[in-house]
Amino acid sequence: MDLPEFIKKIELFRQSHHNFVESNTPEHLNPLLTYEQLATTLEELQVAQEELWQQNEELQITQALINQERQRYQELFEFAPDSYIVTDTNGLIQEANQAAIALFQVSKVFLLYKPLAVFVAEAERAAFRRKLLLLQQSPQQEWEIQLQPQHGLTIDVAAIVAIVRDSQDQPTALRWLLRDITARKQAEREILRLNAELMQRSLFETALKRIRNKVRESLDESQILQTVVHELVLALGLRSCDTAMYDLEAATSIIRYQHTAPGIPVSSVTGQVVPMSDFSKGYSQLRQAQTFQFCELTPDPIRSQVAILACPIADHAGVIGDLWCFMPRERSLGEAEIQLVQQVANQCAIAIRQARLYQTAQVQVEELAQLNHLKDDFLSTVSHELRTPLSNIRMASQMLMIARTAEQRAKYLKILQTECDREINLINDLLDLQRLENSLYSNFVPETLDLLAWLPNLIAPLQLKAQAHRQNLQFDLPASLPILIIDHSSLERLLTELLHNAHKYTPADRDIVLQVRATEARIAFVVRNQAEIPAQQLPRIFEKFYRIPHADPWKQGGTGLGLSLVKRLIEQLQGTLEVESGDGWTTFMVQFPTYPSYQQ
Repeated sequence: MDLPEFIKKIELFRQSHHNFVESNTPEHLNPLLTYEQLATTLEELQVAQEELWQQNEELQITQALINQERQRYQELFEFAPDSYIVTDTNGLIQEANQAAIALFQVSKVFLLYKPLAVFVAEAERAAFRRKLLLLQQSPQQEWEIQLQPQHGLTIDVAAIVAIVRDSQDQPTALRWLLRDITARKQAEREILRLNAELMQRSLFETALKRIRNKVRESLDESQILQTVVHELVLALGLRSCDTAMYDLEAATSIIRYQHTAPGIPVSSVTGQVVPMSDFSKGYSQLRQAQTFQFCELTPDPIRSQVAILACPIADHAGVIGDLWCFMPRERSLGEAEIQLVQQVANQCAIAIRQARLYQTAQVQVEELAQLNHLKDDFLSTVSHELRTPLSNIRMASQMLMIARTAEQRAKYLKILQTECDREINLINDLLDLQRLENSLYSNFVPETLDLLAWLPNLIAPLQLKAQAHRQNLQFDLPASLPILIIDHSSLERLLTELLHNAHKYTPADRDIVLQVRATEARIAFVVRNQAEIPAQQLPRIFEKFYRIPHADPWKQGGTGLGLSLVKRLIEQLQGTLEVESGDGWTTFMVQFPTYPSYQQ
């Protein structure tokens, strides 16, 4: 008999007893009936009591079993290896086991009755709250959450959420199973990072190969630099990139080329000369072949918003320039990107060296071709100059053999002497020039020289020669001059060559002037003649064997050694030589120290 049935019997007994009392008044009392009813009722009560005791014992046993199972399940909940929490439908934490407390790294008192959202990483809270609102539409949900413990690093967890419903199928609570998957997520992120890095390196290797092929195919330095800055902007997604070449002697950096990404407002700096002193610390690092990143502190509204990577263009021979990469201020280049820039800079340095070597080789080829032409011209000229006196000597010797009069013999002997002197002078010029070029000329004998007495004797034969060609040789000598210490023969030779050169290229009825000017420390000899040297020919007049084409009105010829010999003699005598030509005049000015150091 269960409890409701026992209560029902008690209620029937109470009703029967009431009826019995009401119906058994003294005037209607039936003792026999009363006894029987009372005995029956007592018997039923005794039976009911026994059944109640039995069921009470069963209830106590059941309650003990229930308490035992509750304790066991509570222990399973508390000490389960996975983290379990129970929240209400709004995410307010109601229960949490030991694993959950360890996961959240807080005490149980602090954890309970707190919204679960406060332990979610801030970046994911909004998404977490949206998912929490949608939970009632599905009996079970599973997703990944990033938790942010109060005093720890971010934890990645996999959450399985089950909904607890009441008898009316209304949600009353949420059960959460949380598994720490931080190690797995870190491994996944590391794999993604490695894959991204491998992909990036692959792209960079492709870009480097493309750049290397382009720069190696070119021997034009300008094209190499343009290619490098353009390709770096494309490969790295830069705002802009520029490259500069160094002038280490002047301590300046000359920006050669700049490339800017489309739509980026960057002012052009191409052609700008940057003194290295303006950024001494940075250029000091670059000149030591060091790469570095920095943010520029400048009032410029554009350049102040960028981060910069400065990379030197260098090889084994040293630093020749640099590359500057500009990117948004909040961005910096990673290790792989910096390596790409450095490798591109290395390829650029190699290509530039090759281009410069090629250009140098081309110049040398042109110079060799010019020298070969000069050599051929020189051999032809020397051959002619040497053969002409010999031919004249041969003719004069033949005529001397058949001469019949003393006057004829004297004439041919004079020709022989003149041509022999001419031949000897030509050979001496060649030998002297060779010795001067090799610094083997050691016949200088410095002596004091009185120019006022010496110069007229030098000029006299030259004046006769000028008169023969209707030229006016003027001599401008001051009244007094200091004593000059110099090698007489060398001075005589170089002045004679200058005057002979003026005589050779001055037309008839024109002037040749020799002026002497002096200070306490120096004496200047100025030779001027009315003939102009073309501007493009002027730098070459001191080259060996070079003769100005179509400039010899007297057709005297020559070897082209005179002015080369003059220049070498002046250098040996510690003098200086200046030449200018214009307005129908050509002027040579030679200056010597009054007391040269070689006299000691």
